[in-house]
Amino acid sequence: MKAARLLGDHGGPPMRAAVVAAGSRLFIFAVGLAAVALLGISHPEWAWRFPEGAETFKGVLGSLLNPWAHWDGVWYIKIARAGYADADGSTAFFPLYPLILRYAGYLFDGNLVVTGIAVSLLCFAGSAWFLYRLVAQDFDDKVASRAVVYLCLFPTSFFLQAVYTESLFLVLSLACFFWAREGRWRLSGLAGLLATLTRSTGVLLLVPMAVYYFQRRGWRLRRADADSANLLMVAEGLLIWMAYLSLSFGKPFLFAEAQDQWRRSTMLPNFSIARALEAAAQGARQLLSGQYLDLYWPVAAPGDAYSVAAANLIALAFLAVSAACLAYGLRRLPPAYSLYGVVSVVYPLCFPATYVPLLSLPRFVLAAFPVFVALALYTRDRPRAHRAVVVAMVLALAALTVRFARFEWVA
Repeated sequence: MKAARLLGDHGGPPMRAAVVAAGSRLFIFAVGLAAVALLGISHPEWAWRFPEGAETFKGVLGSLLNPWAHWDGVWYIKIARAGYADADGSTAFFPLYPLILRYAGYLFDGNLVVTGIAVSLLCFAGSAWFLYRLVAQDFDDKVASRAVVYLCLFPTSFFLQAVYTESLFLVLSLACFFWAREGRWRLSGLAGLLATLTRSTGVLLLVPMAVYYFQRRGWRLRRADADSANLLMVAEGLLIWMAYLSLSFGKPFLFAEAQDQWRRSTMLPNFSIARALEAAAQGARQLLSGQYLDLYWPVAAPGDAYSVAAANLIALAFLAVSAACLAYGLRRLPPAYSLYGVVSVVYPLCFPATYVPLLSLPRFVLAAFPVFVALALYTRDRPRAHRAVVVAMVLALAALTVRFARFEWVA
């Protein structure tokens, strides 16, 4: 009854959002702990685990904390400890988060698993605060509260407390967006620069910054002034990373070359979508066949066929839902929201992977926060739809958290 009241339309929206934000983190920790304690860890290649850095605890504490340094978390811990190398693919991971891990780690006696979780949780709290403040200014407290609820319960929101860049990138993106809306261009540009040092997609923040900037000037280029230089700070983040790679390895675009390790290529979004549809159709056929031989792409080992097939179906579902939300919000959201949401979803489509064309898209959608705002607008006066969305999200969040905690690929 109490949970229903918190997720319904009773009580104060700010308090409701705060309770769901905190409760969602406890729920995810509990699900991850139960998954590892009852089902155990699956067995990825030893090279993915680096147990000396990413599996620092034993027993119950290990089941509670170690899962949050899985997959990319292993890379970030490795980089924070040993730095970058030319040929190991590490330069695909941008430098700000590993730098924070390295130096914030001194506060946690060098334990980078705990450090990463703490940093991500702190940034998650900041993301929820910025999202609420931003949306409340453009709509109302109810829509703002629901947008935060949907972010917290989104099926891949467990990444927001993992040793991943998701929380850091999201809080910097929202800060950039928030300050651009207020016309505080230097702060907005600095947040955008730091976001670009976190992930390459930070350059997309130029879009909402430019929209807000020229809106204030009546869309007249001749009214541009010295504040426009702050927009360029977003791109400077990428230039800083390229300069480091050039000085260290003689290859300014090494971050792009490193993507070959994940079998990514460059392609127009429409071709990526076509490939994703084909992969999902073949994935459905694979799952229905009950055996491994029907898969139309090669796999490394028995068992991969089902995993890849499921990944393609899940990724396409996330793309479809995100596109539907953004389409609904196209005439209801401010232009800066809609444009940023669209480019955030379209950008990953330009770099499909071989086996899973929409690789990691379910995780990347977390940064496309206008998706959650559009969904909040849709359910604003539809309580049944809101409850259905919450139930569906919680069930999917639990299922994907179990997979991630057990060291099985999610996104």
